[in-house]
Amino acid sequence: MIKIEVFGPGCHRCHATQAAIRQAIEVAGVEATLTHIHDPKEIAKNRVFFTPAVRIDGEMKSTGRVPTVEEIKGWLLESEAA
Repeated sequence: MIKIEVFGPGCHRCHATQAAIRQAIEVAGVEATLTHIHDPKEIAKNRVFFTPAVRIDGEMKSTGRVPTVEEIKGWLLESEAA
């Protein structure tokens, strides 16, 4: 199972990122868990300086922008193959 984490305060861009991730999971047909980390201390502890940030299976994939569904799908398929 792929572990996906979104770091951010819960702003519009964070919600857009989560929606794109949900859509990419469905399109890619993979099993994944999605967690949104809101706590500023936890965000800082993970060295996230720009939100939203996306981490998949421990690897930071994106910071400070909303990734596209196709981009996320690629990350998911890459992670599943590993």
